[in-house]
Amino acid sequence: VLRKMNNMEIPRAAPLLLLLLGLASPASALSASSPLVRARVAAATAPAVHASPLLRRLHPPVASAATLQQPDAAASTAAVAPEDEWIARVDLAAFGKECRELGSRLEKGQGEADVKHLKRMILWSNLCGAVGVATMWMKPNFISVMGLSLWTMSRWTMIAHHTCHGGYNKQDDGTGRFTSLGFALGSVQRRAMDWLDWMLPEAWNVEHNNLHHFRTGEPGDPDLVERNLVTMRDFPLPAKLKYVAVAAVAAMWKWFYYAPNTYKQLRMHEMRRNGEEIPSSVDKHDPFTIGKFLPGMASEAPALGYNFVDYMRKVAGPFMLIRFLLLPAPLLLVNPLFFRRAVVNLLLADVMSNLHSFVIIATNHCGDDLYAFQNSVTPKSPSFFMRQVITSVNFRTSNGIRKDGTARPVHGITADANDFMHGWLNYQIEHHLWPQLSMLSYQKAAPQLRAICEKHGVPYVQHSVFRRLKKTADVMVGAASMRQFAPEWEAEEDKFEWKA
Repeated sequence: VLRKMNNMEIPRAAPLLLLLLGLASPASALSASSPLVRARVAAATAPAVHASPLLRRLHPPVASAATLQQPDAAASTAAVAPEDEWIARVDLAAFGKECRELGSRLEKGQGEADVKHLKRMILWSNLCGAVGVATMWMKPNFISVMGLSLWTMSRWTMIAHHTCHGGYNKQDDGTGRFTSLGFALGSVQRRAMDWLDWMLPEAWNVEHNNLHHFRTGEPGDPDLVERNLVTMRDFPLPAKLKYVAVAAVAAMWKWFYYAPNTYKQLRMHEMRRNGEEIPSSVDKHDPFTIGKFLPGMASEAPALGYNFVDYMRKVAGPFMLIRFLLLPAPLLLVNPLFFRRAVVNLLLADVMSNLHSFVIIATNHCGDDLYAFQNSVTPKSPSFFMRQVITSVNFRTSNGIRKDGTARPVHGITADANDFMHGWLNYQIEHHLWPQLSMLSYQKAAPQLRAICEKHGVPYVQHSVFRRLKKTADVMVGAASMRQFAPEWEAEEDKFEWKA
């Protein structure tokens, strides 16, 4: 396509390289305030006669103690999209009450069994690491790479994830290690012992625990895939090459995007906490990729008080030094060849870990059957609980679903093995309603929450992780879009506006 447009010979890989360079530029993710995104929002919220099929207006909703806002008279005469009809019928107050009560029961029921389960998952994670480390001196091989990759993945998505959310705070043994205030925080030594990855734990806690969880699917959500990949969506490139670009991003996303972006969010958080004003030149929601440190990229880092050297010293540098140099360094005493092989295995494992984590993380809130929102609602309100369900997706869970749609009971080691390979992110719906629970509690919660959603007619989406990967890739390349939740559908009493 580009060759014809320019009437000149261009190497086959050039368009793809241009796209990847574009993703690294400051324009890689146009903010919600950009003209392009504003135009998209305007088109999505136009009257139904002109709107896309993904956004239709509703007939007046059924009254309840808390109801979704009734559209105006002119809008209510428009056709109702079948996929949105449930919104008018849901008893929001009753749904929120049942969700709140279930979360409370689960939290009160946590105890020694949850701690034992955590220790078992830590053992599994460490065994994967032991296999990888013990064999990494060999020629590059699948066992070493997979062992090291699973070690890294499980340490993040299962152990750090649920501990940093406070899932085991009330079961603390007095050391404070496996609590949200102690795990991996405060020093490089603590980070290396608890959770060593590309991201700085303090930065991830701000970006994920605060911004992502309280603003899921909104413009203030730093992980909003559709907005973050607007350059790829709009880039004039054949669809097949765009899907190749998705695979390239997946293989490096933690160091390319996630680590630098979480650090940006931490720096803004620290400035607010210190009473400093965020410079007007900084787009708070524009993703920060590693490419923004390149010369001429108009990086907002200086305005936030840091540069590439600071980033490497505090965030990426310790991980790179410990993982790729210090960990295999003892092999130099045996044979330099073993050291070189170990480094290669560690690098391949990092690529594998990036791919694995991308498949189970980036897909959690993306797809044309999940909703995106234009404003905020009060945390823990009925609307908040509903939003967490309809903008999240579960993968195959331990309890499983029978052909008649009912849930099978939780079942031991087979259940844990399934959930381990999914990084325990297959319970994303339950996790977003009650992020403070343990891994074991999510296994118990899934069938109960699914029943509540079915009772109230709230969509509970659960698919294979590979089906969700295809839906996510479709959104990333512009072949599909998120379903829009119109502002007029919101319950008036739950509306909320964040200060920053």
